[in-house]
Amino acid sequence: MLQNELKEIRTRLRLAMNGVISTSMREKGIVYKLNFGVPLPEIKQIATMHKPDSELAAALWKEDIREFKILASLLQPVDEFSSRKAEQWVKEIPYLEIAEQCSHNLFYKLPDVEDLLLGLIADAADEYARTVAYLVWTELFKEGKILTVPVKTTFVAECMQTLASPALEASFKEKQAAVKAMKFYGRQSADQARQMLGRFDDFPEFMQTSEGQEMYNDLKFEFEYCR
Repeated sequence: MLQNELKEIRTRLRLAMNGVISTSMREKGIVYKLNFGVPLPEIKQIATMHKPDSELAAALWKEDIREFKILASLLQPVDEFSSRKAEQWVKEIPYLEIAEQCSHNLFYKLPDVEDLLLGLIADAADEYARTVAYLVWTELFKEGKILTVPVKTTFVAECMQTLASPALEASFKEKQAAVKAMKFYGRQSADQARQMLGRFDDFPEFMQTSEGQEMYNDLKFEFEYCR
């Protein structure tokens, strides 16, 4: 049964494959064992043809195939997943797109998502851990979720630490994810917007850099015109 489903998924992906997209991704350094180049809307459509199932999701996830990993995040039942399992997936994330899809489709929905956030944000060794933490925070803020004080406080403290860190300590993708999360946090209320901007005062040296000024102005514009 499982093998039949995997075979059916491969067939559908092959029919929907886009060589231009896969070639473009490969030229940008995004290299999988197999990449069908199928656009996200079509991947999501394929997911609707299959019942969410942990065994199927696990089989999809373990393959070095772009579309399989995205489908795994769509077909993994939330109530059969945990923050510990999510942390294991994070260690196996190959590229930012997969980090984004896992965060958007699955991770933020976990009942113990706060445990996941605290675990990931404390993991400075893994390439994607802190980036995924900010991506998950973004999804939670989008939904207007109420977080406990420790998790909210951790976010406020860590986001500016990320922005002000040298490139060797915080990657570009981590900083971009942090800025995105800050925008959605600040959109929730005027007080939270002021809180985000006020945090820059605690990092005067960073504010004197062009990067600091650019990020501050980006957030200020967001809060003034897009909230």
